[in-house]
Amino acid sequence: MKRVLIRNNILLLLGAFMLFFVVVFFALYSFERKNQEDLMNFIIDEVEVEYNVFIGTPLEFVETYQNENGRRITILDQNAIVLADSHDETIGTDKSGRPEIRNLGVVYKRTSDTIDVNLLYIARRLDDDNYLRVAIPVDSKQASYNSIIIVLVLTSAGFILIFYLGLTQVSKNLLEPWKKVKDGLIDLNQGNVQMMSINSPYPEINEIIREINDINLSTLRNLNAIEAYRVQLSEILNELKQGVILFDKDEQFVFFNDDAKTLFNFDDDAYLKPSYYGIRDAQIRESITKANHDKMTSTFDSTIDGKTIEVRIFNVDAQGFNRKEATVLTLFKDVSQERAMEQMKRDFFSHASHELKSPLTAIRGYAELIEHGLVKPEEIIESSHQIVKQTETMSALVEDMLMLSRLENLKEKVYSKQDIDKLLKEVIDNLSAFAKSKNIKLNVNSKPLSFMCDPLDLQKLYKNLIENAIKYSEPNKNVNIDLEQKDDDIIFSVKDQGIGIEPEYQQRVFERFFRVDKGRLDGGTGLGLAIVKHIALKYNGSVELSSTLSKGTKMTIKLKIE
Repeated sequence: MKRVLIRNNILLLLGAFMLFFVVVFFALYSFERKNQEDLMNFIIDEVEVEYNVFIGTPLEFVETYQNENGRRITILDQNAIVLADSHDETIGTDKSGRPEIRNLGVVYKRTSDTIDVNLLYIARRLDDDNYLRVAIPVDSKQASYNSIIIVLVLTSAGFILIFYLGLTQVSKNLLEPWKKVKDGLIDLNQGNVQMMSINSPYPEINEIIREINDINLSTLRNLNAIEAYRVQLSEILNELKQGVILFDKDEQFVFFNDDAKTLFNFDDDAYLKPSYYGIRDAQIRESITKANHDKMTSTFDSTIDGKTIEVRIFNVDAQGFNRKEATVLTLFKDVSQERAMEQMKRDFFSHASHELKSPLTAIRGYAELIEHGLVKPEEIIESSHQIVKQTETMSALVEDMLMLSRLENLKEKVYSKQDIDKLLKEVIDNLSAFAKSKNIKLNVNSKPLSFMCDPLDLQKLYKNLIENAIKYSEPNKNVNIDLEQKDDDIIFSVKDQGIGIEPEYQQRVFERFFRVDKGRLDGGTGLGLAIVKHIALKYNGSVELSSTLSKGTKMTIKLKIE
């Protein structure tokens, strides 16, 4: 702006000087022309007077006045033939074609062919019908004119230089506040909002700075509000525990939260990059394209890094004109546990239906045999006994299912201080008959211990582990039972001398309805160890299993004391 201002002012000044010079030169030319005409008329009047009073020939006249003021005097006859010339001895030359002869009384400036000098000419007809022509050199005035021109040029150059220096300083002073305004607007555009001092000597600029300060203040407030909203929105989206990505019409990333970056393993450089920069799944990219072009909503599961991810894709284009606006919203939720839980529930109901169907089928079979009189009187007692046994199996299964459901859907913990060694003794007393039936000795090592718990949980845990140890042990064996406290843990272990568990099944025995030997009819529900595991987790504990085929199994439960 400064250069443009100086350039325009210099051009304007040069134009003014050029116009000034044209006017001056035209005035000088007109003035000089008038002076030349007046001078030549004065000179020719003077020479004519002297000629009229001179007594002698024309040649004698020109010889008398030839050196006065450097004048050239020529006398021509009535036919414009030279009779005498003060600067040319040649007589009889025809001068009728000269402009001053053809236009008497008019001053002409031209170079003389005779003496090769630039002269002013004027001619007049005399009373004797001869022509009088007078000429004087022009160079006598040229030096003065050249001096005037040089003075004018130097004066103009000096004036332009002074004007340029002054204009530069004035422009600097004038543009300094505008530079401050420009810097302030640049800072505003870059997001650096700063107030500018109002100290310009120009009230108009101060008013502009004041308005810009008001804009800056308003912008700062809006930016702070937008930033606070952006941070809040980002925190909310991150708390959703699902990936959020927005794409524009060109399928470029315009927003993504931390969960999305973690899921697809990209960073902030993905901004305004194509979708394939971070998303490799062809189905996801195809659904994004359909949402953009056909406004189609898609929901499906996709496997990403071994996780089951629920993908939901929506078209959110409100206007469709700004190519940088978000047009597609994609949500990515890790549903691995949910899908596993759903599959577990399906398996549970399938197994539960099967487990309940078996005793029901047996009960119905015995009942129909009795109803149709197909059972002998002496066999009715045995059939009734089988019906009761199957009913007990169903009851145990339902009881375990309810227990497992209670553990899985526990909303609040209500504990009381219990003597867990006494609870253990009660369970052992209840199972002693079962142990004696197989001649199995229960070796108990227990000390008085108190623990904040639900007594039903500990009783169920003791019963399931000890009952399994007795059930899967051969007759005449030992079962070792230990209950103790180590640091902040309650440790309960049961070791048998039973058939053992194969290594590939040792982790699966805690699954619902899992049995190592599917054909073994042991009367169990298949939920016992699943319940044990849930009880241990409820008390922030753990379950350890070590087993060797044909030698036995040891189950160790650790419960955290809080």
